[in-house]
Formats: sequence, C-alpha cells, structure tokens
Amino acid sequence: MQIEQRQRTLSALETFLSTPLDTTLGRHTAASPEVAALEVFQSMATTVPAYRAFLAEHHVDPAAIRSFADFQRLPLTTKANYLTRHSLTDLCREGRLDHCDMIAVSSGSTGQPTFWPRFLTDELAITTRFEQIFHDSFSADTRRTLAVICFALGTWVGGMYTANCCRYLASKGYPITVITPGNNKGEILRVVRELGPTFDQVVLLGYPPFLKDARLPLHAPTMFSRN
Repeated sequence: MQIEQRQRTLSALETFLSTPLDTTLGRHTAASPEVAALEVFQSMATTVPAYRAFLAEHHVDPAAIRSFADFQRLPLTTKANYLTRHSLTDLCREGRLDHCDMIAVSSGSTGQPTFWPRFLTDELAITTRFEQIFHDSFSADTRRTLAVICFALGTWVGGMYTANCCRYLASKGYPITVITPGNNKGEILRVVRELGPTFDQVVLLGYPPFLKDARLPLHAPTMFSRN
C-alpha cells in the first residue's frame, strides 16, 4: 500500500474541488511563472533519473540554474535525445513507474506512439482548462450538460484523458454527465438523438475534422446547445 499516493490524491482533489475557477485562473497575478518554471526544473533535476542523466551529459549543474535567464539556456529535450534513450521507469519521478496510475500512448503522428505514464494529480491542471471552456463557453455550471467523448478510446491519450477531466468537473459540482462512444460515428449519432433531449445542451469533444463530419446528419444547434 502506498500511503503517500493516498495523501497526494486527497490534497490535490481537495484543492481542485474547493478552489473557484476565477481564483485558479488569477494565480498568475500573484505568482511568477518564471519562478514556477525554475521550481519545476529543480524538482525534475532532483527526482527524475533520466533528466539528471540528461543534464550531466550536457554538463549542466542544476545548482547553477538560479535565474530564468539560466533556465532559458538549458538544452532542449526531444524524442531522439531524451525520451527514446531512457527507460520508462527512469523517465518517472523517483524512478517509480508504480507512482503512476495510468499509461496511455501518444498519437504517433511523428512515428511510433510513445508511452505516456501519469497520475491523477497530473490531470487536474488540465481539468482547469476544461472547466474554463465548459464554464465560459457553455455555461455548464448552470446547464445540464451531456459531454460526449468522441476521441478514440483504448490506449490513446485523448479519449481517456478527456473523459477523466469531464468527470472531475462533475465531481466539483458541474451538472455534467459523461458518455464515451469514442469515434464510432453511428453510436455518437444514437447517443445525441436518444439522450440529447434529456439535457439542456450536448457538447461533443473530439478532433475538429472528425466532428465536422459527424455532425452532418444532425441539426447543428442540437449538437452543441439547446437554448
């Protein structure tokens, strides 16, 4: 049993669930992004074996990176010089793959898909961006919303990541209900037609070119919002 994982989860969820969106978005007015970048760098240099090795290979002393100007001179990581040269375990904090609760894969648009391990707490920062869109563009804090996940599911990161973020919003109190037909166009259309009338609005989440094609048999206003 990993007790620290439990505490990490509880702390992150409590912060996410109890912090209003405006407060989260306004953090930049009180906190320096440059300082945050340096803090992330020092954390990575200390806890990630692969990044420590990468810095040593490039003769970088982490202790010498004290300003944002120093940070901007750091060598850039790429798939070739970093990701594919190290084991998945060494790419994780503390070299602990078991500290991640899920492994997805990238789209593979530049070649072979890359494994993408992460933990629930890594998704909450992105959930804030989902919250911003749902709140500001769809008023989903007050409207019963059916969120239809139209990304490919399985191991691909987009579908599961998006579904998780929408569920976190529901746990925060947004009247959002999630369904995951994936990129099955026929099932998407069935979901919208049969379940859509139960909600105030339906939001499709997926790749724009695919959604543009999927929406053709539907009335456009029905797919996104019903005023």
